[in-house]
Amino acid sequence: MDKNLPKAKQLVQEKKAFLFDFDGTLVNLDKLNVDSFKILFKDEFNLEFTRDDFMQYVSGRGSKDGIKMYLETKGVKEFDVEDLSNQFSIKKRDLIENHLEEEVFLIPGIDTFLKYLSENDKRMVVVTSSHYTYVKKILKYFGLFGYFEKVYDRGTVNKGKPNAEIFLQGIKYTGLDTDDCIAFEDSLFGLKSAKGAELYTVGILNEGWNEDFVYDLADVVIENYEELI
Repeated sequence: MDKNLPKAKQLVQEKKAFLFDFDGTLVNLDKLNVDSFKILFKDEFNLEFTRDDFMQYVSGRGSKDGIKMYLETKGVKEFDVEDLSNQFSIKKRDLIENHLEEEVFLIPGIDTFLKYLSENDKRMVVVTSSHYTYVKKILKYFGLFGYFEKVYDRGTVNKGKPNAEIFLQGIKYTGLDTDDCIAFEDSLFGLKSAKGAELYTVGILNEGWNEDFVYDLADVVIENYEELI
Protein backbone atom coordinates (compact mmCIF):
# COMPACT_ATOMS: atom_id res chain seq x y z
CA MET A 1 0.00 0.00 0.00
CA ASP A 2 1.21 3.50 -0.84
CA LYS A 3 2.18 5.31 2.38
CA ASN A 4 0.37 8.40 1.10
CA LEU A 5 -2.95 6.57 0.79
CA PRO A 6 -4.46 7.75 4.13
CA LYS A 7 -3.97 11.38 3.10
CA ALA A 8 -5.42 10.65 -0.35
CA LYS A 9 -8.53 9.10 1.19
CA GLN A 10 -9.00 12.17 3.33
CA LEU A 11 -8.63 14.46 0.33
CA VAL A 12 -11.24 12.45 -1.58
CA GLN A 13 -13.62 13.37 1.24
CA GLU A 14 -12.64 17.04 1.11
CA LYS A 15 -12.18 17.84 -2.58
CA LYS A 16 -15.15 19.09 -4.58
CA ALA A 17 -14.19 18.33 -8.20
CA PHE A 18 -12.50 15.30 -9.75
CA LEU A 19 -10.72 15.57 -13.11
CA PHE A 20 -10.14 12.24 -14.85
CA ASP A 21 -8.03 11.29 -17.82
CA PHE A 22 -9.77 8.66 -19.94
CA ASP A 23 -7.45 6.06 -21.48
CA GLY A 24 -5.58 4.20 -18.75
CA THR A 25 -7.44 6.03 -16.01
CA LEU A 26 -11.12 5.24 -16.52
CA VAL A 27 -10.76 2.47 -19.08
CA ASN A 28 -7.88 0.45 -20.45
CA LEU A 29 -7.62 1.05 -24.19
CA ASP A 30 -4.16 -0.42 -24.63
CA LYS A 31 -5.34 -3.38 -26.67
CA LEU A 32 -7.69 -1.26 -28.79
CA ASN A 33 -5.05 1.35 -29.57
CA VAL A 34 -2.26 -1.12 -30.21
CA ASP A 35 -4.45 -3.25 -32.45
CA SER A 36 -5.60 -0.19 -34.42
CA PHE A 37 -2.05 1.06 -34.97
CA LYS A 38 -0.86 -2.46 -35.73
CA ILE A 39 -3.37 -2.78 -38.58
CA LEU A 40 -2.57 0.72 -39.86
CA PHE A 41 1.20 0.38 -39.97
CA LYS A 42 1.08 -3.14 -41.37
CA ASP A 43 -1.30 -2.14 -44.16
CA GLU A 44 0.49 1.08 -45.10
CA PHE A 45 4.19 0.41 -44.43
CA ASN A 46 4.49 -3.32 -43.67
CA LEU A 47 5.80 -2.40 -40.22
CA GLU A 48 5.26 -4.59 -37.16
CA PHE A 49 3.92 -2.21 -34.51
CA THR A 50 4.13 -3.46 -30.89
CA ARG A 51 2.79 -2.52 -27.47
CA ASP A 52 6.27 -1.27 -26.58
CA ASP A 53 6.14 1.03 -29.59
CA PHE A 54 2.79 2.35 -28.41
CA MET A 55 4.09 3.09 -24.93
CA GLN A 56 7.23 4.76 -26.25
CA TYR A 57 5.85 6.87 -29.07
CA VAL A 58 2.11 7.30 -28.65
CA SER A 59 0.83 6.95 -25.08
CA GLY A 60 -0.30 10.31 -23.70
CA ARG A 61 0.59 12.23 -26.87
CA GLY A 62 -2.36 11.74 -29.21
CA SER A 63 -2.35 9.87 -32.50
CA LYS A 64 -0.85 12.53 -34.80
CA ASP A 65 2.25 13.17 -32.72
CA GLY A 66 2.62 9.46 -32.08
CA ILE A 67 2.39 8.55 -35.77
CA LYS A 68 4.95 11.19 -36.67
CA MET A 69 7.44 10.12 -34.01
CA TYR A 70 7.09 6.42 -34.74
CA LEU A 71 7.50 6.69 -38.50
CA GLU A 72 10.44 9.08 -38.20
CA THR A 73 12.28 6.60 -35.97
CA LYS A 74 11.61 3.91 -38.59
CA GLY A 75 13.17 6.07 -41.29
CA VAL A 76 9.91 6.71 -43.13
CA LYS A 77 10.23 10.17 -44.68
CA GLU A 78 7.15 10.53 -46.87
CA PHE A 79 3.77 10.29 -45.22
CA ASP A 80 0.65 12.36 -44.64
CA VAL A 81 0.09 12.49 -40.90
CA GLU A 82 -3.46 13.85 -41.29
CA ASP A 83 -4.45 11.02 -43.61
CA LEU A 84 -2.85 8.39 -41.39
CA SER A 85 -4.52 9.82 -38.32
CA ASN A 86 -7.87 9.64 -40.11
CA GLN A 87 -7.19 6.04 -41.15
CA PHE A 88 -6.26 5.20 -37.56
CA SER A 89 -9.56 6.67 -36.39
CA ILE A 90 -11.47 4.59 -38.93
CA LYS A 91 -9.74 1.36 -37.88
CA LYS A 92 -10.27 2.21 -34.22
CA ARG A 93 -13.94 2.97 -34.83
CA ASP A 94 -14.38 -0.34 -36.63
CA LEU A 95 -12.91 -2.23 -33.66
CA ILE A 96 -15.11 -0.29 -31.23
CA GLU A 97 -18.21 -0.96 -33.31
CA ASN A 98 -17.55 -4.66 -33.79
CA HIS A 99 -15.28 -5.84 -30.95
CA LEU A 100 -15.66 -3.40 -28.04
CA GLU A 101 -16.15 -6.13 -25.46
CA GLU A 102 -12.86 -7.73 -26.57
CA GLU A 103 -10.84 -4.52 -26.81
CA VAL A 104 -11.80 -2.27 -23.87
CA PHE A 105 -11.77 -2.93 -20.11
CA LEU A 106 -12.67 -0.86 -17.05
CA ILE A 107 -9.90 0.13 -14.65
CA PRO A 108 -10.51 -1.88 -11.43
CA GLY A 109 -12.93 -0.24 -9.02
CA ILE A 110 -13.77 2.77 -11.19
CA ASP A 111 -17.50 2.01 -11.41
CA THR A 112 -17.77 1.74 -7.62
CA PHE A 113 -15.70 4.89 -7.11
CA LEU A 114 -17.74 7.02 -9.53
CA LYS A 115 -20.95 5.89 -7.88
CA TYR A 116 -19.47 6.79 -4.50
CA LEU A 117 -18.47 10.27 -5.72
CA SER A 118 -21.91 10.85 -7.21
CA GLU A 119 -23.63 9.83 -3.98
CA ASN A 120 -21.47 12.37 -2.16
CA ASP A 121 -22.27 15.22 -4.58
CA LYS A 122 -18.80 15.44 -6.09
CA ARG A 123 -18.33 16.98 -9.53
CA MET A 124 -16.61 14.98 -12.28
CA VAL A 125 -14.96 16.07 -15.53
CA VAL A 126 -13.03 14.15 -18.21
CA VAL A 127 -9.82 15.70 -19.59
CA THR A 128 -8.36 13.53 -22.34
CA SER A 129 -6.29 13.32 -25.51
CA SER A 130 -8.87 10.90 -26.90
CA HIS A 131 -11.72 11.96 -29.21
CA TYR A 132 -15.03 12.90 -27.57
CA THR A 133 -16.89 10.44 -29.82
CA TYR A 134 -14.88 7.51 -28.44
CA VAL A 135 -15.15 8.72 -24.86
CA LYS A 136 -18.92 9.04 -25.03
CA LYS A 137 -19.53 5.73 -26.79
CA ILE A 138 -17.27 3.70 -24.50
CA LEU A 139 -18.40 5.29 -21.24
CA LYS A 140 -22.03 4.87 -22.30
CA TYR A 141 -21.36 1.20 -23.06
CA PHE A 142 -20.19 0.73 -19.47
CA GLY A 143 -22.96 2.93 -18.02
CA LEU A 144 -20.56 5.61 -16.74
CA PHE A 145 -21.04 8.56 -19.08
CA GLY A 146 -23.82 10.13 -17.01
CA TYR A 147 -21.49 10.72 -14.07
CA PHE A 148 -19.54 13.41 -15.94
CA GLU A 149 -20.61 17.03 -16.36
CA LYS A 150 -18.17 17.80 -19.13
CA VAL A 151 -15.64 16.17 -21.45
CA TYR A 152 -12.59 18.10 -22.66
CA ASP A 153 -10.85 16.32 -25.51
CA ARG A 154 -7.93 17.01 -27.87
CA GLY A 155 -10.08 19.31 -29.97
CA THR A 156 -10.69 21.74 -27.13
CA VAL A 157 -7.05 22.75 -26.57
CA ASN A 158 -4.28 24.39 -28.54
CA LYS A 159 -1.54 22.52 -26.73
CA GLY A 160 -2.00 18.89 -25.73
CA LYS A 161 -0.49 17.06 -22.80
CA PRO A 162 2.12 17.40 -21.29
CA ASN A 163 1.06 21.04 -21.46
CA ALA A 164 -1.24 21.88 -18.54
CA GLU A 165 -3.85 23.62 -20.72
CA ILE A 166 -6.49 20.89 -20.67
CA PHE A 167 -6.42 20.52 -16.88
CA LEU A 168 -6.53 24.30 -16.49
CA GLN A 169 -9.63 24.29 -18.70
CA GLY A 170 -11.20 21.66 -16.48
CA ILE A 171 -10.47 23.66 -13.35
CA LYS A 172 -11.83 26.85 -14.93
CA TYR A 173 -15.02 25.04 -15.95
CA THR A 174 -15.75 24.03 -12.36
CA GLY A 175 -15.34 27.60 -11.14
CA LEU A 176 -13.42 26.23 -8.18
CA ASP A 177 -9.92 26.86 -6.88
CA THR A 178 -7.17 24.43 -7.82
CA ASP A 179 -7.02 23.31 -4.19
CA ASP A 180 -10.63 22.14 -4.46
CA CYS A 181 -9.82 19.79 -7.35
CA ILE A 182 -8.01 16.47 -7.70
CA ALA A 183 -6.61 14.83 -10.85
CA PHE A 184 -6.39 11.19 -11.92
CA GLU A 185 -3.78 10.18 -14.50
CA ASP A 186 -1.59 7.30 -15.64
CA SER A 187 0.66 8.41 -18.52
CA LEU A 188 3.93 10.34 -18.36
CA PHE A 189 2.56 13.28 -20.32
CA GLY A 190 -0.75 13.22 -18.47
CA LEU A 191 0.92 13.28 -15.07
CA LYS A 192 3.16 16.15 -16.16
CA SER A 193 0.07 17.99 -17.42
CA ALA A 194 -1.79 17.57 -14.12
CA LYS A 195 1.20 18.58 -12.02
CA GLY A 196 1.80 21.53 -14.34
CA ALA A 197 -1.68 22.69 -13.36
CA GLU A 198 -0.58 22.33 -9.71
CA LEU A 199 -3.18 19.67 -8.98
CA TYR A 200 -3.00 16.99 -6.33
CA THR A 201 -2.68 13.95 -8.57
CA VAL A 202 -3.60 10.30 -8.12
CA GLY A 203 -1.54 8.03 -10.34
CA ILE A 204 -3.05 4.83 -11.72
CA LEU A 205 -0.48 2.04 -11.76
CA ASN A 206 -0.22 0.03 -14.97
CA GLU A 207 2.42 -2.57 -14.22
CA GLY A 208 4.81 -3.16 -17.04
CA TRP A 209 5.03 0.34 -18.36
CA ASN A 210 4.50 3.23 -15.92
CA GLU A 211 6.01 2.13 -12.63
CA ASP A 212 9.31 3.81 -13.53
CA PHE A 213 7.71 7.28 -13.43
CA VAL A 214 4.27 7.17 -11.81
CA TYR A 215 5.67 7.05 -8.27
CA ASP A 216 7.89 10.04 -8.95
CA LEU A 217 5.21 12.22 -10.51
CA ALA A 218 1.98 11.32 -8.70
CA ASP A 219 1.18 12.29 -5.11
CA VAL A 220 -0.25 8.83 -4.47
CA VAL A 221 -0.44 5.66 -6.57
CA ILE A 222 -3.29 3.15 -6.67
CA GLU A 223 -4.17 0.02 -8.66
CA ASN A 224 -7.84 -0.15 -7.69
CA TYR A 225 -10.10 2.86 -7.07
CA GLU A 226 -11.74 1.16 -4.13
CA GLU A 227 -8.51 1.86 -2.24
CA LEU A 228 -9.68 5.49 -2.01
CA ILE A 229 -13.04 4.78 -0.42
